[in-house]
Amino acid sequence: MKKKMLTLMLLSLLFVLAGCGVAPPAETANDPTPASTETAAEPVSPPPLESGPEDGDPSILSHQAFLTAEEDSPVTVEGYVQAKDAWTDGLCSLYVQNKEGAYFLPRLRCSESEYDSLEIGRKIRVKGYKAHWNDSVEIADASFQPLDGTWIAEARDVTALIGTGELARYQNEKVCFRGLTIEAMPDSASVWYYGWDNSAPAREETERYFRASCGGMVCDFTVKPALCLNAGELLQTLEGLQVGDRVDLTGFLRFYNGALPRITEIAPADGF
Repeated sequence: MKKKMLTLMLLSLLFVLAGCGVAPPAETANDPTPASTETAAEPVSPPPLESGPEDGDPSILSHQAFLTAEEDSPVTVEGYVQAKDAWTDGLCSLYVQNKEGAYFLPRLRCSESEYDSLEIGRKIRVKGYKAHWNDSVEIADASFQPLDGTWIAEARDVTALIGTGELARYQNEKVCFRGLTIEAMPDSASVWYYGWDNSAPAREETERYFRASCGGMVCDFTVKPALCLNAGELLQTLEGLQVGDRVDLTGFLRFYNGALPRITEIAPADGF
C-alpha cells in the first residue's frame, strides 16, 4: 500500500513540474552525443607594440609617422648621417636619412669629440621635437646616440619636379638635378650672390645663392661652404659659372620659404 502511495506521489509531482514548464534534468551520464561540440574561443591579445628606448622615450617612429606627428611633440627616429655642418659652440646641423625619408637637425647638441665621431654614413638614433620653420620640417632641440651600421644614400633625381608641389615629398633628402641652365640673379649682372640679396660679408664661409632653370621653371639654390667636404673646389666651380652654362647639381633638398636646395656638388652637364 505504501509503495503504491509513493508511486502516485511521484507521478503527481512530475505532472506539476510539466504544468509549470519545468523539464526534468536530462540524462547525460550515458548519452554518447554531447549537447555541443564547440568550445568558447580563447580571447586573442593584440601583438605587443614595438618597444622603444629603455629610458621610456617614444617608440622609434617611421618617417611617415614623423611627418604626421603633431608640432612640438617629442619624436625619436633612426637614420644615417649624410652631411654635417661645422661644429660651433657645442652645436652643429645634420642631414640624416634612412630608406624611408630624411630629417634635418638644426643646432644639434654635441661635444667636439662626438661631432668628430659623426662620420658620413654613421647610423644614429635621434631624440628631439618635431618643428616647422618657414616651410622647413625639422627636429629641434635634438640629441643623438650612435648605433651600429653604415649607409650612404644615392641622390634621388628630382629634376622633373622643379616648380611642383610634389617636390616637398622629398624634403631634406639627398637629391640631384640634371641638365639645368644657369640663370642671372635679380640684378641681371651677377651669377651668384653673397647671401640672398648680395649684402652678406664677402667671406669664404658665407653662403652663396644662385639660380638655375629647367623647362622654363627657375629655382634658387645655395652653397653653404661649411656643409661641403670639398668647399674650396666647389666655390671655385661656382665662381667660374656663366649665364647659360648647363650643369648637374647634387645636394640636399632644403626648404625655406619654398624649395631652396643646398648644393654640395656642381658638375658640367655637357661641358663648360
